[in-house]
Amino acid sequence: MAVKRAYYGSEADRDYFERVFQSANINFLIGSGASLPAIRVLGNIETELQRLIEDENEDGYFEKAATFLGSVWRPHEKLLGHSTISPVPAGLTDRLKQSQDNYDHFLTALERILTRRRTGLLPRRINVFTTNYDMFIEDAGIRNSNIILNDGFNRRANLLGNDAFDAGSFYHTISATGNLYNYKVELPTVNLIKMHGSLSWTRKEEKIIYQFPESEPSRIKVKSVRKKWVLSHCMILPRKEKFKETLLQNVYYDLLRTYSNELDKEATLLIVFGFSFADEHIETLTKKALRNATLKVLVFAYSDDDVTNFMAKFGEFSNVEIIYLPGKNLTFQVMNNIITCYLGGTR
Repeated sequence: MAVKRAYYGSEADRDYFERVFQSANINFLIGSGASLPAIRVLGNIETELQRLIEDENEDGYFEKAATFLGSVWRPHEKLLGHSTISPVPAGLTDRLKQSQDNYDHFLTALERILTRRRTGLLPRRINVFTTNYDMFIEDAGIRNSNIILNDGFNRRANLLGNDAFDAGSFYHTISATGNLYNYKVELPTVNLIKMHGSLSWTRKEEKIIYQFPESEPSRIKVKSVRKKWVLSHCMILPRKEKFKETLLQNVYYDLLRTYSNELDKEATLLIVFGFSFADEHIETLTKKALRNATLKVLVFAYSDDDVTNFMAKFGEFSNVEIIYLPGKNLTFQVMNNIITCYLGGTR
């Protein structure tokens, strides 16, 4: 049976999380709930888009998809320094700053976990799997020079300098060597594995390169313009019928295989936050991986309702624990402090 574990910030809680993190291959699964309040959660948009596909309502599908992508783009216009938002939505600046702060603390938490590890037997590497398209982790990585963020773009696609995506790079280890003495130190690294693609992915000559598509047109009333803009994004839109394009299909399966392989390793830890497991592929792979008796999954539940939902999904698995905050909502900021409680928190 899965266990519900309340967090009180006690000495016992600190001892527990220290034991969990010191001796495990660490993985995170991050969903749309982590990017609040800058970007709203997906809600039931997958069901709505799937219904439009089944009804063969192409215009309705691309209108709904454009609205969804617009909500993702809106904070990135400001993040990238574009000036096409007019007027700026009320409260956007404050919401964006809050999400940036949360992700800054998240990367700081991962850095502290890796640098304070006492064992040399495990890699100084954490895998962050996410279905989010946003760029908040990459943005936070720019401000944290103490950790290497590997987003899969580490080889040149052409002479123009475009970086191409290579899923194999997530298995690389990065070390620093001293110039006077023959020593080698593994550098703390975070693999950012975006299973549904990213706002920064563009298709070029059967490769995925790091390049932003055009921002949302100021007037997107014309159906043909709306469709072209939606299709310019190299990402898997939220729908149950996910595969219509070979390049993305191959990348998606490669990344799902990486997820499955990492969870099959001995002494593995998976931390879940902001992810509802509405993605059936990822839910199925996670449940299959739970047959690995050395895998521990900690699901951080935002609310009491989420505790109930996660227990319904994973109640039969003894290596799953649902972490919750009694009488309060467990936010991303709170999770960052919980996972580093044995180190004094992120601040």
